[in-house]
Amino acid sequence: MFYNLLKAYIALGLHYFFKRIIVVNQKNIPENGPILFVANHQNALVDALLIATNNRRQTYFLTRADAFKNKLVQYLLERLKMLPVFRIRDGISTVNQNNAIFEQCFDLLNNGYCIGIFPEGNHDLKRRLRPLSKGFTRIALGTVEKYQTELTIMPVGINYSAHQNFRGSVSLYFGKAIHVKDFYTGNFNSDSVKLKAAVSAKMKNLIVHIEDTDNYEKILSQLKANGADFLNPFETNLAVENIDHTNSMASYNTKSRGKMFLANVLSMNSLIPLLLWNRLYKTIKDPVMIATFKFCFGVFVFPLFYLAQGLIIISILNVWAGLAYLVFSVLTAPILAHRNILK
Repeated sequence: MFYNLLKAYIALGLHYFFKRIIVVNQKNIPENGPILFVANHQNALVDALLIATNNRRQTYFLTRADAFKNKLVQYLLERLKMLPVFRIRDGISTVNQNNAIFEQCFDLLNNGYCIGIFPEGNHDLKRRLRPLSKGFTRIALGTVEKYQTELTIMPVGINYSAHQNFRGSVSLYFGKAIHVKDFYTGNFNSDSVKLKAAVSAKMKNLIVHIEDTDNYEKILSQLKANGADFLNPFETNLAVENIDHTNSMASYNTKSRGKMFLANVLSMNSLIPLLLWNRLYKTIKDPVMIATFKFCFGVFVFPLFYLAQGLIIISILNVWAGLAYLVFSVLTAPILAHRNILK
Protein backbone atom coordinates (compact mmCIF):
# COMPACT_ATOMS: atom_id res chain seq x y z
CA MET A 1 0.00 0.00 0.00
CA PHE A 2 2.82 2.41 0.88
CA TYR A 3 4.47 1.72 -2.49
CA ASN A 4 1.26 2.42 -4.38
CA LEU A 5 0.57 5.61 -2.43
CA LEU A 6 4.13 6.85 -2.91
CA LYS A 7 4.00 5.92 -6.60
CA ALA A 8 0.75 7.87 -7.01
CA TYR A 9 2.22 10.91 -5.24
CA ILE A 10 5.40 10.77 -7.35
CA ALA A 11 3.27 10.47 -10.51
CA LEU A 12 1.30 13.55 -9.48
CA GLY A 13 4.54 15.39 -8.77
CA LEU A 14 5.98 14.45 -12.17
CA HIS A 15 2.87 15.73 -13.97
CA TYR A 16 3.27 18.97 -12.06
CA PHE A 17 7.02 19.13 -12.66
CA PHE A 18 6.72 18.50 -16.41
CA LYS A 19 4.49 20.51 -18.72
CA ARG A 20 3.84 17.41 -20.82
CA ILE A 21 4.58 13.71 -20.36
CA ILE A 22 4.10 11.86 -23.65
CA VAL A 23 3.94 8.06 -23.46
CA VAL A 24 4.18 6.22 -26.78
CA ASN A 25 3.42 2.52 -27.39
CA GLN A 26 2.63 1.67 -23.79
CA LYS A 27 0.58 -1.16 -25.34
CA ASN A 28 3.88 -2.93 -26.12
CA ILE A 29 4.32 -3.74 -22.42
CA PRO A 30 3.15 -7.32 -21.74
CA GLU A 31 0.38 -7.62 -19.15
CA ASN A 32 2.00 -10.68 -17.57
CA GLY A 33 5.40 -12.31 -17.25
CA PRO A 34 8.83 -10.95 -16.30
CA ILE A 35 10.18 -7.86 -18.07
CA LEU A 36 13.62 -6.29 -18.06
CA PHE A 37 13.12 -2.61 -18.91
CA VAL A 38 16.31 -1.32 -20.57
CA ALA A 39 16.48 2.47 -20.95
CA ASN A 40 18.84 5.30 -21.80
CA HIS A 41 20.06 7.36 -18.86
CA GLN A 42 20.19 11.15 -19.17
CA ASN A 43 18.53 12.49 -16.04
CA ALA A 44 19.51 10.47 -12.95
CA LEU A 45 16.65 9.41 -10.64
CA VAL A 46 14.02 11.17 -12.76
CA ASP A 47 14.52 8.55 -15.51
CA ALA A 48 13.59 5.71 -13.16
CA LEU A 49 10.63 7.58 -11.69
CA LEU A 50 9.21 8.23 -15.16
CA ILE A 51 9.36 4.55 -16.12
CA ALA A 52 7.98 3.39 -12.77
CA THR A 53 4.98 5.72 -12.89
CA ASN A 54 4.18 5.25 -16.57
CA ASN A 55 3.84 1.50 -16.77
CA ARG A 56 1.22 -0.67 -15.12
CA ARG A 57 3.68 -3.25 -13.82
CA GLN A 58 5.37 -3.18 -10.42
CA THR A 59 9.01 -2.51 -11.26
CA TYR A 60 12.27 -2.81 -9.33
CA PHE A 61 15.24 -0.67 -10.43
CA LEU A 62 18.98 -1.13 -10.20
CA THR A 63 20.53 2.04 -8.80
CA ARG A 64 24.13 2.94 -8.07
CA ALA A 65 24.98 2.03 -4.48
CA ASP A 66 26.35 5.43 -3.43
CA ALA A 67 22.81 6.85 -3.67
CA PHE A 68 21.92 4.78 -0.59
CA LYS A 69 24.44 6.44 1.75
CA ASN A 70 21.94 8.87 3.28
CA LYS A 71 19.54 7.03 5.62
CA LEU A 72 16.46 9.03 4.62
CA VAL A 73 17.25 8.66 0.91
CA GLN A 74 17.92 4.95 1.44
CA TYR A 75 14.52 4.54 3.08
CA LEU A 76 12.72 6.27 0.20
CA LEU A 77 14.68 4.38 -2.47
CA GLU A 78 13.93 1.04 -0.84
CA ARG A 79 10.22 1.94 -0.64
CA LEU A 80 10.41 2.68 -4.38
CA LYS A 81 11.90 -0.81 -4.90
CA MET A 82 15.39 0.38 -5.82
CA LEU A 83 18.23 -2.17 -5.57
CA PRO A 84 21.86 -1.04 -5.03
CA VAL A 85 24.48 -1.89 -7.65
CA PHE A 86 28.16 -1.45 -6.84
CA ARG A 87 30.75 -0.21 -9.32
CA ILE A 88 34.50 -0.65 -9.47
CA ARG A 89 34.94 2.94 -8.29
CA ASP A 90 33.11 1.90 -5.07
CA GLY A 91 35.94 -0.56 -4.37
CA ILE A 92 36.78 -4.04 -5.61
CA SER A 93 35.46 -5.65 -2.41
CA THR A 94 32.04 -4.06 -2.82
CA VAL A 95 31.68 -5.23 -6.43
CA ASN A 96 31.47 -8.79 -5.13
CA GLN A 97 28.22 -7.80 -3.41
CA ASN A 98 26.70 -7.53 -6.88
CA ASN A 99 26.63 -11.32 -7.09
CA ALA A 100 23.92 -11.35 -4.42
CA ILE A 101 22.02 -8.61 -6.24
CA PHE A 102 22.18 -10.53 -9.52
CA GLU A 103 20.85 -13.64 -7.78
CA GLN A 104 18.03 -11.53 -6.36
CA CYS A 105 17.27 -10.27 -9.87
CA PHE A 106 17.17 -13.84 -11.23
CA ASP A 107 14.63 -14.77 -8.55
CA LEU A 108 12.49 -11.64 -9.03
CA LEU A 109 12.29 -12.16 -12.78
CA ASN A 110 11.56 -15.85 -12.44
CA ASN A 111 8.67 -14.94 -10.12
CA GLY A 112 7.17 -12.67 -12.78
CA TYR A 113 8.35 -9.29 -11.51
CA CYS A 114 9.84 -6.49 -13.63
CA ILE A 115 13.26 -4.86 -13.30
CA GLY A 116 14.49 -1.60 -14.79
CA ILE A 117 18.14 -1.03 -15.66
CA PHE A 118 20.19 1.69 -17.37
CA PRO A 119 22.91 -0.24 -19.22
CA GLU A 120 24.97 2.79 -20.23
CA GLY A 121 26.38 2.55 -16.71
CA ASN A 122 26.26 6.29 -15.99
CA HIS A 123 24.17 9.31 -16.85
CA ASP A 124 24.93 12.09 -19.31
CA LEU A 125 23.01 15.08 -20.71
CA LYS A 126 24.15 14.45 -24.28
CA ARG A 127 21.48 13.38 -26.75
CA ARG A 128 23.00 10.10 -27.79
CA LEU A 129 23.13 6.47 -26.70
CA ARG A 130 26.46 5.56 -25.14
CA PRO A 131 27.96 2.05 -25.38
CA LEU A 132 26.02 -0.48 -23.29
CA SER A 133 27.67 -2.47 -20.52
CA LYS A 134 27.13 -6.21 -20.30
CA GLY A 135 25.49 -6.09 -16.86
CA PHE A 136 21.96 -6.27 -18.22
CA THR A 137 22.89 -9.23 -20.45
CA ARG A 138 24.28 -11.03 -17.38
CA ILE A 139 20.91 -10.59 -15.66
CA ALA A 140 18.88 -11.54 -18.73
CA LEU A 141 20.93 -14.54 -19.85
CA GLY A 142 21.57 -15.63 -16.25
CA THR A 143 17.84 -15.76 -15.54
CA VAL A 144 17.20 -17.87 -18.64
CA GLU A 145 20.13 -20.14 -17.84
CA LYS A 146 19.09 -20.69 -14.21
CA TYR A 147 15.32 -21.01 -14.62
CA GLN A 148 14.63 -21.28 -18.40
CA THR A 149 12.34 -18.27 -17.88
CA GLU A 150 10.39 -16.72 -20.77
CA LEU A 151 11.99 -13.34 -20.22
CA THR A 152 11.17 -10.22 -22.24
CA ILE A 153 13.46 -7.21 -22.68
CA MET A 154 11.55 -3.96 -23.22
CA PRO A 155 13.70 -1.18 -24.78
CA VAL A 156 12.72 2.28 -23.52
CA GLY A 157 13.71 5.65 -24.96
CA ILE A 158 13.47 8.78 -22.77
CA ASN A 159 13.62 12.18 -24.50
CA TYR A 160 13.62 15.58 -22.77
CA SER A 161 12.83 18.94 -24.31
CA ALA A 162 15.22 20.46 -21.75
CA HIS A 163 16.80 18.13 -19.21
CA GLN A 164 17.12 20.48 -16.26
CA ASN A 165 14.13 22.79 -16.64
CA PHE A 166 11.11 22.86 -14.42
CA ARG A 167 7.97 22.67 -16.63
CA GLY A 168 9.88 21.21 -19.54
CA SER A 169 8.44 18.20 -21.39
CA VAL A 170 9.44 14.56 -21.76
CA SER A 171 8.49 11.62 -23.97
CA LEU A 172 8.77 7.90 -23.23
CA TYR A 173 8.89 5.48 -26.14
CA PHE A 174 8.37 1.79 -25.40
CA GLY A 175 9.87 -0.37 -28.15
CA LYS A 176 8.93 -3.82 -29.36
CA ALA A 177 9.71 -6.71 -27.03
CA ILE A 178 12.92 -8.70 -27.37
CA HIS A 179 12.73 -12.34 -26.28
CA VAL A 180 15.93 -13.35 -24.49
CA LYS A 181 15.59 -17.04 -25.34
CA ASP A 182 16.07 -16.11 -29.02
CA PHE A 183 19.65 -15.12 -28.12
CA TYR A 184 20.48 -17.85 -25.61
CA THR A 185 22.83 -20.65 -26.73
CA GLY A 186 24.78 -21.20 -23.50
CA ASN A 187 27.86 -19.31 -24.73
CA PHE A 188 27.64 -16.18 -22.58
CA ASN A 189 30.25 -14.07 -24.38
CA SER A 190 28.78 -14.67 -27.82
CA ASP A 191 25.18 -14.38 -26.62
CA SER A 192 25.97 -11.19 -24.72
CA VAL A 193 27.50 -9.47 -27.76
CA LYS A 194 24.51 -10.33 -29.96
CA LEU A 195 21.97 -9.30 -27.33
CA LYS A 196 23.73 -5.99 -26.67
CA ALA A 197 23.82 -5.21 -30.38
CA ALA A 198 20.11 -5.95 -30.81
CA VAL A 199 19.06 -3.86 -27.79
CA SER A 200 21.37 -0.99 -28.72
CA ALA A 201 19.98 -0.81 -32.27
CA LYS A 202 16.40 -0.63 -31.01
CA MET A 203 17.20 1.96 -28.34
CA LYS A 204 18.89 4.26 -30.86
CA ASN A 205 15.58 4.43 -32.73
CA LEU A 206 13.70 5.41 -29.57
CA ILE A 207 15.83 8.42 -28.60
CA VAL A 208 17.38 11.39 -30.32
CA HIS A 209 20.76 9.89 -31.17
CA ILE A 210 23.65 11.98 -32.51
CA GLU A 211 26.26 9.42 -33.56
CA ASP A 212 28.92 11.90 -34.73
CA THR A 213 30.72 12.78 -31.49
CA ASP A 214 33.28 15.01 -33.25
CA ASN A 215 30.56 17.32 -34.56
CA TYR A 216 28.08 16.80 -31.72
CA GLU A 217 27.83 20.44 -30.62
CA LYS A 218 27.49 21.73 -34.19
CA ILE A 219 24.75 19.23 -34.99
CA LEU A 220 22.92 19.98 -31.75
CA SER A 221 23.09 23.73 -32.41
CA GLN A 222 21.74 23.24 -35.92
CA LEU A 223 18.87 21.11 -34.62
CA LYS A 224 17.95 23.82 -32.12
CA ALA A 225 18.20 26.51 -34.78
CA ASN A 226 15.87 24.52 -37.03
CA GLY A 227 13.36 24.10 -34.21
CA ALA A 228 13.78 20.33 -33.90
CA ASP A 229 11.25 18.51 -31.73
CA PHE A 230 13.47 16.61 -29.29
CA LEU A 231 10.41 14.75 -28.00
CA ASN A 232 10.02 13.03 -31.39
CA PRO A 233 13.13 10.88 -32.01
CA PHE A 234 11.95 9.57 -35.38
CA GLU A 235 11.67 12.99 -37.03
CA THR A 236 14.71 14.43 -35.26
CA ASN A 237 16.96 11.49 -36.19
CA LEU A 238 15.98 12.00 -39.83
CA ALA A 239 16.91 15.67 -39.43
CA VAL A 240 20.30 14.64 -38.00
CA GLU A 241 21.02 12.58 -41.12
CA ASN A 242 20.17 15.51 -43.41
CA ILE A 243 21.97 18.30 -41.56
CA ASP A 244 24.32 20.42 -43.62
CA HIS A 245 27.29 21.12 -41.35
CA THR A 246 28.17 24.20 -43.38
CA ASN A 247 24.95 25.99 -42.45
CA SER A 248 25.26 28.87 -40.02
CA MET A 249 24.04 28.24 -36.53
CA ALA A 250 21.21 30.51 -35.49
CA SER A 251 20.33 31.28 -31.93
CA TYR A 252 17.07 32.14 -30.32
CA ASN A 253 15.65 33.36 -27.04
CA THR A 254 12.32 32.07 -25.78
CA LYS A 255 12.09 34.11 -22.60
CA SER A 256 9.15 36.44 -22.18
CA ARG A 257 9.73 39.65 -20.24
CA GLY A 258 6.07 39.77 -19.24
CA LYS A 259 6.13 36.27 -17.82
CA MET A 260 9.41 36.97 -16.04
CA PHE A 261 7.92 40.05 -14.36
CA LEU A 262 4.82 38.12 -13.24
CA ALA A 263 6.98 35.27 -11.99
CA ASN A 264 9.14 37.64 -9.95
CA VAL A 265 6.05 39.12 -8.29
CA LEU A 266 4.42 35.76 -7.52
CA SER A 267 7.67 34.22 -6.31
CA MET A 268 7.52 36.43 -3.20
CA ASN A 269 4.99 33.88 -1.91
CA SER A 270 7.73 31.20 -2.12
CA LEU A 271 10.68 33.29 -1.04
CA ILE A 272 11.90 30.98 1.75
CA PRO A 273 11.96 27.70 -0.27
CA LEU A 274 13.43 29.58 -3.24
CA LEU A 275 16.29 30.85 -1.07
CA LEU A 276 16.81 27.33 0.29
CA TRP A 277 16.85 25.95 -3.27
CA ASN A 278 19.37 28.58 -4.35
CA ARG A 279 21.63 27.50 -1.51
CA LEU A 280 21.24 23.81 -2.36
CA TYR A 281 21.74 24.45 -6.08
CA LYS A 282 25.22 25.84 -5.46
CA THR A 283 26.28 22.56 -3.82
CA ILE A 284 25.28 20.33 -6.77
CA LYS A 285 28.49 19.26 -8.50
CA ASP A 286 27.05 16.93 -11.14
CA PRO A 287 24.90 18.84 -13.72
CA VAL A 288 22.97 15.65 -14.50
CA MET A 289 21.68 15.60 -10.91
CA ILE A 290 20.12 19.08 -11.11
CA ALA A 291 16.71 17.88 -12.35
CA THR A 292 16.58 15.11 -9.72
CA PHE A 293 17.34 17.53 -6.88
CA LYS A 294 14.93 20.06 -8.36
CA PHE A 295 12.12 17.51 -8.59
CA CYS A 296 12.65 16.11 -5.09
CA PHE A 297 12.91 19.60 -3.62
CA GLY A 298 9.80 20.73 -5.44
CA VAL A 299 7.68 17.68 -4.65
CA PHE A 300 8.47 17.68 -0.91
CA VAL A 301 9.72 21.09 0.31
CA PHE A 302 7.35 23.45 -1.54
CA PRO A 303 4.14 21.55 -0.56
CA LEU A 304 5.24 21.39 3.09
CA PHE A 305 6.01 25.12 3.06
CA TYR A 306 2.63 26.01 1.52
CA LEU A 307 0.85 23.72 3.98
CA ALA A 308 2.64 25.33 6.93
CA GLN A 309 1.75 28.82 5.73
CA GLY A 310 -1.83 27.71 5.07
CA LEU A 311 -2.13 26.44 8.65
CA ILE A 312 -0.79 29.74 9.97
CA ILE A 313 -3.39 31.66 7.94
CA ILE A 314 -6.13 29.34 9.24
CA SER A 315 -5.04 29.97 12.83
CA ILE A 316 -4.99 33.75 12.29
CA LEU A 317 -8.02 34.17 10.01
CA ASN A 318 -10.21 31.17 9.12
CA VAL A 319 -10.31 27.87 7.24
CA TRP A 320 -11.58 29.40 3.99
CA ALA A 321 -8.76 31.93 3.89
CA GLY A 322 -6.23 29.15 4.44
CA LEU A 323 -7.75 26.96 1.71
CA ALA A 324 -7.87 29.90 -0.69
CA TYR A 325 -4.17 30.52 -0.04
CA LEU A 326 -3.32 26.86 -0.71
CA VAL A 327 -5.26 26.85 -3.99
CA PHE A 328 -3.57 30.10 -5.04
CA SER A 329 -0.12 28.68 -4.22
CA VAL A 330 -0.68 25.44 -6.13
CA LEU A 331 -2.06 27.19 -9.22
CA THR A 332 0.65 29.87 -9.42
CA ALA A 333 3.71 27.77 -8.53
CA PRO A 334 4.37 26.65 -12.17
CA ILE A 335 4.96 30.29 -13.13
CA LEU A 336 8.16 30.03 -11.05
CA ALA A 337 9.55 28.12 -14.02
CA HIS A 338 10.23 31.45 -15.67
CA ARG A 339 12.54 32.56 -12.87
CA ASN A 340 16.23 32.06 -13.56
CA ILE A 341 16.59 30.54 -10.08
CA LEU A 342 14.62 27.49 -11.21
CA LYS A 343 16.23 27.13 -14.64
